[in-house]
Amino acid sequence: MLPRHIMLSFLIAAVWGFNFIAAKWAVEDFPPLLANGIRFLFVLVVLLPFLRLVPGKMKQLLTAAATLGVVHFGLLFFAMSLADGVGSISIASQLNVPFSTILAIIILKEKVGWKRLFGISISFGGVLFLGFDPIIFAYWDAVFVIACAAFVYATAAVMMRQLRDVPAATVQAWVALAGVLGSFIISAVVEDNQIASIGSAGARAWLSVAYAGLISTVIGHGGANYLFRKYEISMVTPYFLVMPFFSVIGGVLLLDEVVGWEMVVGGGMTIFGVLIVTLRNNKRAMQKAVGSEGV
Repeated sequence: MLPRHIMLSFLIAAVWGFNFIAAKWAVEDFPPLLANGIRFLFVLVVLLPFLRLVPGKMKQLLTAAATLGVVHFGLLFFAMSLADGVGSISIASQLNVPFSTILAIIILKEKVGWKRLFGISISFGGVLFLGFDPIIFAYWDAVFVIACAAFVYATAAVMMRQLRDVPAATVQAWVALAGVLGSFIISAVVEDNQIASIGSAGARAWLSVAYAGLISTVIGHGGANYLFRKYEISMVTPYFLVMPFFSVIGGVLLLDEVVGWEMVVGGGMTIFGVLIVTLRNNKRAMQKAVGSEGV
């Protein structure tokens, strides 16, 4: 990769890493689902021109959009409302990679070697090791919820495989619409004081949901799509694994989060395991692509 594209990869990782801090600040003033709905409202305004019907794909598209926009991101904001810090939450969110591999084994009947099994075990072991940190143990419910969010993201990723021929901007637009409608409707049923929170929310909360909606989408997902068009996925995705380190650094600098040795060891185990699974998944994908070319 060219140096400027490597720098872009790290910028994307930083944008996504600090997105956890933005989500934390947002749920301090907004209920979680309301915050998610407002976040996607910003995205929808930008992507509205790309919101188009896709004949023959609408059922799969709407299902995937609701799963990702409402359930996954709703759980993410809910986890942030439960957590006292962002570092462990960011680390646990990386479980979407081993979860995706597990789903590929179960649903797609994909065979897996010992190296990927080892990576999966190490990544889950790392998250469990986080629990030895007394600070993190106090909000283990948040870690569990973000692990559930990672599983939902992996499920949505499997669904997205049926939408490879649909433009990415169109998919994102439908995810935004589902995130707005679904989050606002569910928020009206299960949350309280939405109007009051909108009226009393401070500038930091509004900037946070705007950041989560615009910067994370435009620079984060837009930049990632740009790199994926230029390079093999196997060359790009390992750089994104530094994302939790930006969350941890941001948590220390902006939230006065304390990083214990348990988070360092557990986080290192998780990222190392995810790196193994990522590299093996990418290698397998490249082998399958070469094999299909030879047919």
